Amino acid sequence: MVLTPGLIPTTDIYLKGRLEKWFEEAVCYLNTLRVAPPGVALDETTLVVVVRYAPVRWLRWLERMHGQVAGVAYLMDDDMPQALVAPELPLRYALKTGWRYAMTKRFLIRHCNEVWLSTAELARRYPHTAARVLAPGYVGLSSGGDRAVYYYHGTWAHRCEIKWLVPVVNKVQQVLPGVWFEIMGDDRVRRLFRGIPRVRVVHPMPWTDYLDHADIGNYQVGLAPCFDTDFNRGRSHSKVFDITRTGAAGIYSDGIPYAEPLIHGRTGLLCRNDPDRWVAAIIMLLQDPVLRKNIYRGAKAWCEARLPSSLASDSAVFERETVD
Repeated sequence: MVLTPGLIPTTDIYLKGRLEKWFEEAVCYLNTLRVAPPGVALDETTLVVVVRYAPVRWLRWLERMHGQVAGVAYLMDDDMPQALVAPELPLRYALKTGWRYAMTKRFLIRHCNEVWLSTAELARRYPHTAARVLAPGYVGLSSGGDRAVYYYHGTWAHRCEIKWLVPVVNKVQQVLPGVWFEIMGDDRVRRLFRGIPRVRVVHPMPWTDYLDHADIGNYQVGLAPCFDTDFNRGRSHSKVFDITRTGAAGIYSDGIPYAEPLIHGRTGLLCRNDPDRWVAAIIMLLQDPVLRKNIYRGAKAWCEARLPSSLASDSAVFERETVD
Protein backbone atom coordinates (compact mmCIF):
# COMPACT_ATOMS: atom_id res chain seq x y z
CA MET A 1 0.00 0.00 0.00
CA VAL A 2 1.56 3.24 -1.20
CA LEU A 3 0.55 6.44 0.59
CA THR A 4 1.35 9.31 -1.74
CA PRO A 5 0.58 13.03 -1.15
CA GLY A 6 -1.26 13.53 -4.41
CA LEU A 7 -0.36 12.37 -7.89
CA ILE A 8 3.33 13.28 -7.90
CA PRO A 9 6.34 12.28 -10.06
CA THR A 10 8.20 10.69 -7.14
CA THR A 11 5.73 7.81 -7.01
CA ASP A 12 5.93 7.10 -10.74
CA ILE A 13 9.70 7.53 -11.10
CA TYR A 14 10.82 5.50 -8.10
CA LEU A 15 8.02 3.08 -7.31
CA LYS A 16 5.53 2.13 -10.00
CA GLY A 17 7.70 0.03 -12.31
CA ARG A 18 9.63 -1.40 -9.37
CA LEU A 19 6.59 -2.40 -7.28
CA GLU A 20 4.83 -3.92 -10.26
CA LYS A 21 7.77 -6.31 -10.66
CA TRP A 22 8.08 -7.02 -6.94
CA PHE A 23 4.39 -7.49 -6.16
CA GLU A 24 2.74 -7.69 -9.61
CA GLU A 25 -0.85 -6.47 -9.28
CA ALA A 26 -1.01 -6.57 -5.48
CA VAL A 27 -0.22 -2.86 -5.10
CA CYS A 28 -2.66 -0.17 -3.99
CA TYR A 29 -1.94 3.56 -4.39
CA LEU A 30 -3.78 5.98 -2.12
CA ASN A 31 -3.83 9.74 -2.52
CA THR A 32 -3.60 10.85 1.11
CA LEU A 33 -4.77 14.36 0.18
CA ARG A 34 -8.05 12.98 -1.18
CA VAL A 35 -8.70 9.74 0.71
CA ALA A 36 -9.44 9.49 4.43
CA PRO A 37 -7.97 6.59 6.47
CA PRO A 38 -11.17 5.02 7.81
CA GLY A 39 -12.29 2.09 5.69
CA VAL A 40 -8.83 1.27 4.30
CA ALA A 41 -8.14 -2.41 4.91
CA LEU A 42 -4.73 -3.54 6.15
CA ASP A 43 -3.51 -6.89 7.42
CA GLU A 44 -0.31 -8.56 8.59
CA THR A 45 0.85 -9.08 4.98
CA THR A 46 0.63 -5.40 4.02
CA LEU A 47 3.78 -3.34 3.49
CA VAL A 48 2.96 0.37 3.78
CA VAL A 49 5.15 2.81 1.82
CA VAL A 50 5.02 6.49 2.84
CA VAL A 51 6.16 8.73 -0.03
CA ARG A 52 7.93 11.93 1.15
CA TYR A 53 5.36 12.78 3.83
CA ALA A 54 1.83 12.02 4.98
CA PRO A 55 -0.87 14.19 6.54
CA VAL A 56 -1.21 14.01 10.32
CA ARG A 57 -4.51 12.13 10.18
CA TRP A 58 -2.84 9.35 8.19
CA LEU A 59 0.13 9.17 10.53
CA ARG A 60 -2.13 8.92 13.56
CA TRP A 61 -4.12 6.16 11.87
CA LEU A 62 -0.92 4.26 11.05
CA GLU A 63 0.14 4.54 14.67
CA ARG A 64 -3.10 2.87 15.70
CA MET A 65 -2.42 0.14 13.12
CA HIS A 66 1.10 -0.50 14.43
CA GLY A 67 1.71 -4.21 14.83
CA GLN A 68 -1.07 -5.09 12.40
CA VAL A 69 0.97 -4.65 9.22
CA ALA A 70 4.10 -6.32 7.84
CA GLY A 71 6.09 -3.09 8.03
CA VAL A 72 6.39 0.57 7.05
CA ALA A 73 8.88 1.92 4.49
CA TYR A 74 9.64 5.59 3.91
CA LEU A 75 10.71 6.97 0.52
CA MET A 76 12.64 10.26 0.42
CA ASP A 77 13.92 11.59 -2.93
CA ASP A 78 15.36 14.93 -1.75
CA ASP A 79 17.32 16.03 1.29
CA MET A 80 14.13 17.16 2.98
CA PRO A 81 15.67 17.54 6.47
CA GLN A 82 18.11 20.13 5.06
CA ALA A 83 15.59 22.12 3.02
CA LEU A 84 15.45 24.93 5.59
CA VAL A 85 19.20 25.59 5.31
CA ALA A 86 19.44 25.34 1.51
CA PRO A 87 19.78 29.00 0.39
CA GLU A 88 19.00 28.20 -3.25
CA LEU A 89 15.46 27.05 -2.38
CA PRO A 90 12.56 29.54 -2.27
CA LEU A 91 11.64 30.34 1.34
CA ARG A 92 8.04 29.15 0.99
CA TYR A 93 9.12 25.84 -0.54
CA ALA A 94 11.78 25.35 2.11
CA LEU A 95 9.38 26.08 4.97
CA LYS A 96 6.71 23.79 3.55
CA THR A 97 9.16 20.95 2.90
CA GLY A 98 10.84 21.28 6.31
CA TRP A 99 7.54 21.37 8.18
CA ARG A 100 6.14 18.35 6.34
CA TYR A 101 9.25 16.32 7.08
CA ALA A 102 9.26 17.38 10.74
CA MET A 103 5.68 16.18 11.17
CA THR A 104 6.42 12.87 9.45
CA LYS A 105 9.72 12.28 11.27
CA ARG A 106 8.03 11.76 14.64
CA PHE A 107 6.11 8.84 13.23
CA LEU A 108 9.10 7.43 11.35
CA ILE A 109 11.31 7.27 14.44
CA ARG A 110 8.78 5.09 16.21
CA HIS A 111 7.35 2.92 13.46
CA CYS A 112 9.45 2.91 10.27
CA ASN A 113 11.17 -0.38 9.38
CA GLU A 114 12.90 0.63 6.15
CA VAL A 115 14.15 3.85 4.57
CA TRP A 116 14.30 4.07 0.77
CA LEU A 117 16.45 6.89 -0.59
CA SER A 118 16.97 8.13 -4.14
CA THR A 119 20.77 8.50 -4.06
CA ALA A 120 23.82 7.03 -2.36
CA GLU A 121 24.71 10.58 -1.31
CA LEU A 122 21.55 10.76 0.82
CA ALA A 123 22.45 7.40 2.36
CA ARG A 124 25.88 8.78 3.26
CA ARG A 125 24.33 11.87 4.80
CA TYR A 126 22.13 9.79 7.10
CA PRO A 127 24.34 6.88 8.21
CA HIS A 128 22.16 6.17 11.25
CA THR A 129 19.48 4.68 9.01
CA ALA A 130 19.31 1.27 7.35
CA ALA A 131 18.73 2.60 3.86
CA ARG A 132 18.05 1.03 0.49
CA VAL A 133 18.95 3.19 -2.50
CA LEU A 134 16.33 3.08 -5.26
CA ALA A 135 17.69 4.44 -8.53
CA PRO A 136 15.14 6.31 -10.66
CA GLY A 137 13.45 4.52 -13.50
CA TYR A 138 10.52 5.12 -15.79
CA VAL A 139 8.58 3.09 -18.34
CA GLY A 140 6.60 4.47 -21.28
CA LEU A 141 9.52 6.11 -23.12
CA SER A 142 8.57 8.03 -26.24
CA SER A 143 9.82 7.35 -29.74
CA GLY A 144 10.97 10.92 -30.32
CA GLY A 145 9.75 13.90 -32.33
CA ASP A 146 10.84 16.15 -35.20
CA ARG A 147 9.82 19.69 -34.22
CA ALA A 148 12.45 22.29 -33.40
CA VAL A 149 11.61 22.61 -29.69
CA TYR A 150 14.00 22.51 -26.77
CA TYR A 151 12.85 22.82 -23.20
CA TYR A 152 13.52 23.00 -19.50
CA HIS A 153 10.85 21.64 -17.14
CA GLY A 154 11.78 22.50 -13.58
CA THR A 155 9.82 23.99 -10.71
CA TRP A 156 10.59 27.30 -9.00
CA ALA A 157 12.68 25.27 -6.54
CA HIS A 158 15.24 25.41 -9.39
CA ARG A 159 15.00 29.20 -9.63
CA CYS A 160 18.78 29.63 -9.76
CA GLU A 161 19.05 27.40 -12.82
CA ILE A 162 16.01 29.08 -14.39
CA LYS A 163 17.55 32.54 -14.02
CA TRP A 164 20.87 31.24 -15.33
CA LEU A 165 19.16 29.95 -18.48
CA VAL A 166 17.78 33.36 -19.50
CA PRO A 167 20.90 34.62 -21.36
CA VAL A 168 21.54 31.13 -22.73
CA VAL A 169 18.08 30.95 -24.30
CA ASN A 170 18.30 34.55 -25.49
CA LYS A 171 21.47 33.78 -27.45
CA VAL A 172 20.13 30.54 -28.93
CA GLN A 173 16.96 32.27 -30.08
CA GLN A 174 19.03 34.93 -31.84
CA VAL A 175 21.12 32.35 -33.70
CA LEU A 176 18.30 29.93 -34.60
CA PRO A 177 15.25 31.94 -35.71
CA GLY A 178 13.01 28.90 -36.29
CA VAL A 179 13.42 27.32 -32.86
CA TRP A 180 11.04 27.40 -29.90
CA PHE A 181 11.95 27.12 -26.23
CA GLU A 182 9.50 25.86 -23.61
CA ILE A 183 9.77 26.34 -19.87
CA MET A 184 7.36 25.80 -17.01
CA GLY A 185 6.58 28.50 -14.50
CA ASP A 186 4.31 31.26 -13.32
CA ASP A 187 4.43 35.02 -13.85
CA ARG A 188 7.89 35.19 -12.23
CA VAL A 189 9.29 32.99 -14.97
CA ARG A 190 7.29 34.80 -17.63
CA ARG A 191 8.83 38.11 -16.56
CA LEU A 192 12.35 36.65 -16.66
CA PHE A 193 11.98 35.56 -20.30
CA ARG A 194 9.93 38.56 -21.45
CA GLY A 195 11.29 40.01 -24.67
CA ILE A 196 12.98 36.81 -25.85
CA PRO A 197 11.29 35.59 -29.04
CA ARG A 198 9.58 32.21 -29.38
CA VAL A 199 9.57 31.32 -25.69
CA ARG A 200 6.58 29.36 -24.46
CA VAL A 201 5.96 29.56 -20.71
CA VAL A 202 3.64 26.76 -19.61
CA HIS A 203 1.88 27.12 -16.29
CA PRO A 204 2.68 24.37 -13.76
CA MET A 205 0.19 21.52 -13.80
CA PRO A 206 -0.61 18.31 -11.90
CA TRP A 207 1.69 15.38 -12.62
CA THR A 208 -0.92 13.41 -14.55
CA ASP A 209 -1.64 16.40 -16.81
CA TYR A 210 2.07 16.97 -17.24
CA LEU A 211 2.57 13.40 -18.47
CA ASP A 212 -0.05 13.98 -21.17
CA HIS A 213 1.45 17.36 -22.03
CA ALA A 214 5.00 16.01 -22.30
CA ASP A 215 3.83 13.12 -24.45
CA ILE A 216 2.55 15.45 -27.20
CA GLY A 217 5.32 18.03 -26.99
CA ASN A 218 7.50 16.58 -29.79
CA TYR A 219 10.61 17.86 -28.04
CA GLN A 220 14.03 17.52 -29.63
CA VAL A 221 16.35 18.64 -26.84
CA GLY A 222 15.85 18.67 -23.07
CA LEU A 223 17.99 20.73 -20.69
CA ALA A 224 19.04 19.73 -17.19
CA PRO A 225 21.38 22.33 -15.70
CA CYS A 226 22.22 21.65 -12.07
CA PHE A 227 24.44 23.81 -9.87
CA ASP A 228 26.93 22.30 -7.48
CA THR A 229 25.27 23.01 -4.12
CA ASP A 230 25.01 20.89 -1.02
CA PHE A 231 21.29 20.32 -1.55
CA ASN A 232 21.72 19.45 -5.24
CA ARG A 233 24.44 16.93 -4.43
CA GLY A 234 21.69 14.90 -2.77
CA ARG A 235 19.58 14.83 -5.94
CA SER A 236 19.37 11.84 -8.25
CA HIS A 237 19.70 11.65 -12.03
CA SER A 238 15.95 11.21 -12.56
CA LYS A 239 15.96 14.01 -15.18
CA VAL A 240 17.64 11.55 -17.57
CA PHE A 241 14.49 9.43 -17.47
CA ASP A 242 12.23 12.49 -17.70
CA ILE A 243 13.98 13.88 -20.77
CA THR A 244 14.28 10.51 -22.51
CA ARG A 245 10.62 9.75 -21.90
CA THR A 246 9.71 12.86 -23.94
CA GLY A 247 11.71 11.58 -26.91
CA ALA A 248 14.39 14.25 -26.60
CA ALA A 249 18.17 14.13 -26.38
CA GLY A 250 19.47 15.67 -23.17
CA ILE A 251 22.12 18.21 -22.21
CA TYR A 252 23.22 17.88 -18.59
CA SER A 253 25.56 19.66 -16.22
CA ASP A 254 28.94 17.97 -16.13
CA GLY A 255 28.89 17.17 -12.44
CA ILE A 256 26.73 15.59 -9.77
CA PRO A 257 24.34 13.89 -10.37
CA TYR A 258 24.89 13.37 -14.14
CA ALA A 259 28.63 13.02 -14.79
CA GLU A 260 28.94 9.52 -13.33
CA PRO A 261 25.99 7.69 -14.92
CA LEU A 262 26.05 9.32 -18.38
CA ILE A 263 28.46 8.81 -21.27
CA HIS A 264 29.15 12.08 -23.08
CA GLY A 265 28.01 11.95 -26.69
CA ARG A 266 26.29 8.60 -26.31
CA THR A 267 23.57 8.92 -23.66
CA GLY A 268 23.64 12.71 -23.34
CA LEU A 269 25.82 15.77 -23.68
CA LEU A 270 27.70 16.72 -20.51
CA CYS A 271 28.40 20.42 -20.35
CA ARG A 272 30.25 22.56 -17.84
CA ASN A 273 28.07 25.28 -16.33
CA ASP A 274 29.35 27.98 -18.64
CA PRO A 275 26.67 29.86 -20.65
CA ASP A 276 28.69 29.93 -23.86
CA ARG A 277 29.27 26.17 -23.71
CA TRP A 278 25.55 25.56 -23.22
CA VAL A 279 24.66 27.84 -26.13
CA ALA A 280 27.05 25.93 -28.37
CA ALA A 281 25.78 22.53 -27.18
CA ILE A 282 22.12 23.44 -27.71
CA ILE A 283 22.76 24.83 -31.19
CA MET A 284 24.86 21.81 -32.18
CA LEU A 285 22.26 19.31 -30.99
CA LEU A 286 19.35 21.13 -32.62
CA GLN A 287 21.19 21.32 -35.94
CA ASP A 288 22.48 17.73 -35.97
CA PRO A 289 19.55 15.29 -36.26
CA VAL A 290 21.83 12.26 -36.55
CA LEU A 291 23.67 13.03 -33.32
CA ARG A 292 20.41 13.88 -31.63
CA LYS A 293 18.78 10.60 -32.65
CA ASN A 294 21.82 8.58 -31.65
CA ILE A 295 21.95 10.19 -28.21
CA TYR A 296 18.24 9.65 -27.71
CA ARG A 297 18.46 5.99 -28.72
CA GLY A 298 21.49 5.47 -26.50
CA ALA A 299 19.73 7.10 -23.57
CA LYS A 300 16.55 5.10 -24.15
CA ALA A 301 18.50 1.84 -24.16
CA TRP A 302 20.35 2.97 -21.03
CA CYS A 303 17.07 3.79 -19.27
CA GLU A 304 15.36 0.56 -20.27
CA ALA A 305 18.35 -1.47 -19.10
CA ARG A 306 17.91 0.02 -15.65
CA LEU A 307 14.30 -0.91 -15.13
CA PRO A 308 14.46 -3.17 -12.07
CA SER A 309 13.69 -6.84 -12.61
CA SER A 310 13.69 -7.78 -8.95
CA LEU A 311 14.37 -6.54 -5.47
CA ALA A 312 17.96 -7.72 -5.83
CA SER A 313 18.52 -5.44 -8.81
CA ASP A 314 18.57 -2.38 -6.61
CA SER A 315 21.80 -1.28 -5.02
CA ALA A 316 22.89 -3.04 -1.87
CA VAL A 317 21.19 -2.31 1.39
CA PHE A 318 23.28 -0.12 3.63
CA GLU A 319 23.72 -2.34 6.67
CA ARG A 320 23.33 0.11 9.47
CA GLU A 321 21.21 0.31 12.55
CA THR A 322 17.63 1.34 12.07
CA VAL A 323 16.31 4.57 13.50
CA ASP A 324 16.10 4.13 17.23
